[in-house]
Amino acid sequence: MMRISHIASIAFAATFACSVLEAAVVTVTPSSTNWANPPGENGAGGSSSITNTSPRSGNGSVEMFGDRTRFVGLGNFYDSSSNIGLLSDLSSFTFDWSVALDSISALGPNYTPALRLHLWDGLQRSELIWEGAYNALGTITKGDWYTTGASDNFWQFQSGIGVTAVYDRDISDWQSIYSQNAYIAGISVGAGSSVGSDYHAFADNVTLTWKNGDSSTYNFETEKQQVSDTGSTSLLGLLALSSLIAARRFNYWKR
Repeated sequence: MMRISHIASIAFAATFACSVLEAAVVTVTPSSTNWANPPGENGAGGSSSITNTSPRSGNGSVEMFGDRTRFVGLGNFYDSSSNIGLLSDLSSFTFDWSVALDSISALGPNYTPALRLHLWDGLQRSELIWEGAYNALGTITKGDWYTTGASDNFWQFQSGIGVTAVYDRDISDWQSIYSQNAYIAGISVGAGSSVGSDYHAFADNVTLTWKNGDSSTYNFETEKQQVSDTGSTSLLGLLALSSLIAARRFNYWKR
């Protein structure tokens, strides 16, 4: 009985410690091959790249200029063979964003960058798009960083069809409308068309969270930073705590 309880305690401790590894932070630098600003995704002087102009979580972020630009990750969304996961398996899709102090928007002072899920459902290509205008942000403060929420609204664009004029659906609402076979072909951050060439904004920490608990946060940096001792110490501390829990449970059963 004591030995079984000891083993169970150790197994619990190991499971508890390893669970922290399910949330991965992926550092994306200018040399990374799975994120880019394809020339065809820019219009009227638009561009996007990783710079140190307004660092968010480290030394960089994606810097965007209007009129139109997309910084694309994890796949070629025009290619139906690009598949990073089922839409039905997604729990949330979020990012951090900021509007630069010198930004001038032709779509109003509170225009935000956009976050996009690029999807295929059968032969139909579409996008689910987050923009601040449909999430009751109110007046934004230029230079401040904001983080979107897991239950925020997305609107839909369908290739060859156009905009679906419904703006109050979150990811779970859209999941009930798409088929169970709909999949994510890529993701992007950017600025929409017609915002003007003086638009200037930033994005960072694009996060895909799945229903199984896994998540990946894409942190944009100008260069990879050395892994700090803090992270190693935290993990060692967690393992030590887990071992302590196991030891205490073992000692309890020895009584």
